[in-house]
Amino acid sequence: MRFLNQHRGTLVTAVIAVAVGIASYAVVSSDPLAQRSRRSFTIDFSSVYDIDPGLIQFEQTGEIEVQLDDVRCMDVGPADKIYVAGDQAVRVYSQDGTELAVIRTEGQPGCVAVGGDEHVFPGRIYVGGGDRIEVFQPNGSRVGIWNVPEQNVILASIAVAGNDVFVADAGNRVVLRYDPFGQRVGTIGDPDNGGRTFNVPSAHFDIAIGSEGRLHVANPGALRLETYTFDGALEVRWGEPGATIDRFFGCCNPSEFAVLPGGEIVTSEKGIPRIKVYSEFGEFECVVAGPSMLGVAQSEIGDPRAVQAEAIFDVATDSRGRILVLDPRRKSVRIFERIGGDDA
Repeated sequence: MRFLNQHRGTLVTAVIAVAVGIASYAVVSSDPLAQRSRRSFTIDFSSVYDIDPGLIQFEQTGEIEVQLDDVRCMDVGPADKIYVAGDQAVRVYSQDGTELAVIRTEGQPGCVAVGGDEHVFPGRIYVGGGDRIEVFQPNGSRVGIWNVPEQNVILASIAVAGNDVFVADAGNRVVLRYDPFGQRVGTIGDPDNGGRTFNVPSAHFDIAIGSEGRLHVANPGALRLETYTFDGALEVRWGEPGATIDRFFGCCNPSEFAVLPGGEIVTSEKGIPRIKVYSEFGEFECVVAGPSMLGVAQSEIGDPRAVQAEAIFDVATDSRGRILVLDPRRKSVRIFERIGGDDA
């Protein structure tokens, strides 16, 4: 039992790797065009690249060009203002794409979050990068800097509730809980208190506020999403590895996600980029966009070079139920709305 507790994360990763390998083999073996000689073996990703058009229930209705060379992350704040971070700055846009402000940061942003109307400081901007969080007033004036003293810190995501600010540290695989003044009041996934909770193979470790005092956390190495109370009690976990559209494909997904006003969860996957909608409890509902709609060619799938590494699409939602997709290759925010109606 002690061995299992000590090596639980390694065993989970190994099981997932085997499952993904089986899924990849199934993709190949089910398609006669994928048969290759041993000297030129190539995986045919067509069965996961092509998406049934009947499952796609959103269409792109707008696009905002972003004046940043290195587009990193995005959030939506009060009045549906759009905040896009990168190049040591946060650029603020109105719903129609008008640039409203540019806020300069000391470090390179890795994540950004904005306090909503329910936050004790509505419109306050939190920018994570390196081992610290820069905090700004809605007008862009600096409030202060919160330093994270641990080693190997990689701040991957921030989520803002009424009186709490949660910060996901991918380097240490924990979620830190702060009060609005920068005092740490808790940790979710602390390995010294019950063993390692989150399997985070890369720098993508997303979090978002759910309904009624709940926090959604991506557990990417386990290919699932989990829901916790603010105090860290696990309530719900869902998600399965696999190539079918209702599952998460690859080594570590979802890479990004966001919550719609009705509680539904929008997920974004890397490797084979596809954006989908699930109920708050994990029932697959529909597709927002697949690889071809996102401008990723089938020939790029599985390509380890920079062109594929850059095909990671952050997502956000606004009060109207629109889904915003940050496209790092087009350097733009692409706006998707439900086909045939405004309700999401």
